[in-house]
Formats: sequence, structure tokens, C-alpha cells
Amino acid sequence: MHAKRRNNWFMLYRSEYVRKGVNGNTHGYPVQKYVGSLPNDALEIPRHLADELSPAEVEYINQKVIVPARRRAEEARQAAEQQRRTAETRERDPRWRLDEALRLLTDAAKLGPDSGHRIDAAKVAALRSALDTLAVAAKVQRDPLDAVLAAVASATAAVKAGHYGSAPTDNVRDSAVYKRWRNIGDAVDSGKDNLLRALQGKGWARMRG
Repeated sequence: MHAKRRNNWFMLYRSEYVRKGVNGNTHGYPVQKYVGSLPNDALEIPRHLADELSPAEVEYINQKVIVPARRRAEEARQAAEQQRRTAETRERDPRWRLDEALRLLTDAAKLGPDSGHRIDAAKVAALRSALDTLAVAAKVQRDPLDAVLAAVASATAAVKAGHYGSAPTDNVRDSAVYKRWRNIGDAVDSGKDNLLRALQGKGWARMRG
């Protein structure tokens, strides 16, 4: 038996030899008799075709078509499984997201106010909150004074961006914004229990003369 591949199919032929003298022929010659066909990705021999084959022909087709097709199918299955596991691992991995976020945030910081687009202070605050959550997850101890500086920088950017708008022409001291600002001053260096006094108590800042 011979299997001839045509496109994505195997055409099966059985060789027979016509001896000299048969039907009056003057010499012997081989002929190819078509037996059947099956796709090159067949994983088994169809029953209707197998019934027409001898054991030796079945073995030939298995080795020529079926075994390679099964090998390719298994390799494809393993590749798909590996791809699925890789995708699942990537889906659970925060690191590449942080790399991408850092790249985008760095680009945004370079543009800043010169971009001509208003930066939403609320989004900046949300980003900071997300970073704080990540810092806890990564067990990163953030320096408290760095946190104060970052908060001041964020508040400054928000005010400049128009978060509060413009102050009223009168009774500014009665506004919530002004009262918050005074509370900040008390917390930093004016109140009874303020940051400056804490630093002075530990020798990190000088006492006022």
C-alpha cells in the first residue's frame, strides 16, 4: 500500500502486479488501485475503511498517518495547556502591571501642566491610595516624613488644579477649606501635640529661641 498526500488528505492506493499474458498483455506491469482516503489529522482509521484493509495495511496507515497525527495533536494540546497556564500566571501577577503603570505615570509626570489637559486631583489621590495599599502588601515601610511631603505635594497640585476653586471675597475664615488649613498648621508646628514638637523632643529639630 502507498499513501500519497494531496493537500491535507492522504490518498491510499494498493499496488497490484499484472503478470505477463493476463488479458493478452505481452509484459507484466504494476497498477495502482484506489482504496480510500483520510485527512492528515485523522486520529484513527474510519471503520468503513479499516474493514477493507489487511492487518499489514492497517499497520502501515497507523505508522504513516495516525501516529504522526496523534503526536501533533498531543503537542498542540500541551502547547495550548502551557499557554493557558502562562496566561493564568500572568493574570495573577501584579508585577508587569506595576511596570506598565510606572511607565505610564512617568510619562504623565513629564507632561504635567504643560500638556494642556487638566489633571484630576481625585485621580491622583486614588493613585496614592492604591500605592499605599501596595506598600502594605509588599511590606514596604514608608517614611512618615516622606508621606507628609507627598501629601503636601498632592494637596498643592490639587489646589493649583482648581480643586477648591477660588475663595469667596468675604468670610474666608469661616470656610471649611480655611479651617482645614489651620488644622494642618496646628498639626505641623502650632498645636499642643504637633510634629515639630515631636521632632524637637527627639533632637531632630532645634527648639525655637
